[in-house]
Amino acid sequence: MNTRSFVRILPVLSVLVLLLAACAEKSAQPVVPPAGQGPSPLAAQDWRRPVFYYATNRQALANTSLGARFGGIRSRQMSYGQLLVSASGGKGDGSDLYNVNVSLDRVTRMTPTRAFSDIERAAARTPGHEVLLFIHGFDNSFDDAAVTGARIGVGLHFNGAMLLYSWPSAGNPATYVADRNNAYWAVSGLKQLLTQLTNDPWIGRVSIIVHSMGNEVLIRAYSELAGKCASERSCANLRKIRTIVLAAPDIDREIFLEQYAAKMSSLDARVVLYANSNDIALAASTLLQGEDYQRLGKYVLCIPGIGVTDVSDVKTDVLGHSWIAQSRAVMRDLQCVISENCNRYASGNLREIGCSTNQRYSLPGVGNRVDPATNGTNYWKLIVPGAGSGAPSAASFGIKIPSLPSILK
Repeated sequence: MNTRSFVRILPVLSVLVLLLAACAEKSAQPVVPPAGQGPSPLAAQDWRRPVFYYATNRQALANTSLGARFGGIRSRQMSYGQLLVSASGGKGDGSDLYNVNVSLDRVTRMTPTRAFSDIERAAARTPGHEVLLFIHGFDNSFDDAAVTGARIGVGLHFNGAMLLYSWPSAGNPATYVADRNNAYWAVSGLKQLLTQLTNDPWIGRVSIIVHSMGNEVLIRAYSELAGKCASERSCANLRKIRTIVLAAPDIDREIFLEQYAAKMSSLDARVVLYANSNDIALAASTLLQGEDYQRLGKYVLCIPGIGVTDVSDVKTDVLGHSWIAQSRAVMRDLQCVISENCNRYASGNLREIGCSTNQRYSLPGVGNRVDPATNGTNYWKLIVPGAGSGAPSAASFGIKIPSLPSILK
């Protein structure tokens, strides 16, 4: 075939390729915006004063000298904007503790149009037009969540658009039940946000890191969207979500396994679950539920379609719960997890361990039977330098507790 003939049939071939892609959507990769098209990228991050973004359905409070503020009451309207933070430190000291100092300098409100324009331009800094979404857990004020999200963004040196979804947690350890109610309420807001992100033509890959009670929000929202798009046979946009990290999930284990586990991996996203058998906060949550209802993030199971990872050796906080933004070993693993072509199982950061029969949960048809990463026969233990040494005397992120001496009085 000569060049002129090939040029003539090229449009026909393009249509055929698109039709075949639609028919084979189950295995298709998400479409990345063409290089050189779309919004111009923002300037590279200054990691001493990085800029991140937020979406929140918390009620807005009166502005302060630091800009916009949000409380723990629900709002029917989603607010969007920019987070300007300062970061310093972070050098290794031989321990696993990630010692970076992060402060929230200014919170700016934006219209949805302006916010998404900036998110598109921040995503355009990466070849895959990437967005990293962080969802916080129980007992987080807006500022708590913003700082934790910023620690993750800085720790990973994520060059795309870092986005916080902040649902209306009261930021008070005495309001556990109220926070759980608000987590259920926040599902519709997150579905709206995920739909906006994945429908945006200038956003390519989306990664999600969710912590603690925030898993109630994400797991329900994503599962509902996956179920709906499957019934409509139109999941291409939702497939832009390529990575989901379930960190210390404070959700009923049996409910997750029976109602959500298969849906979480149904669109071929990489799903990683971090569990910690030493998590005191999840043990307390189990007691509040009535002891018979174990939390998903407390015990290691082998679940088809999910990369279950044991982080019990991480000792960066007293409760064994807030390590997602504090552990160097976790940060190293996360860097590989959110990278499309990184094989975390060959990174040297994990040790493969076979599950006993009573640790395996059966999900027929889920996972690849010949792939130990998804077949539900193995889990991985995170290798922590110094056996997790360097733990502080009190937790300082996520859940606020008194110092050890006052507990022991």
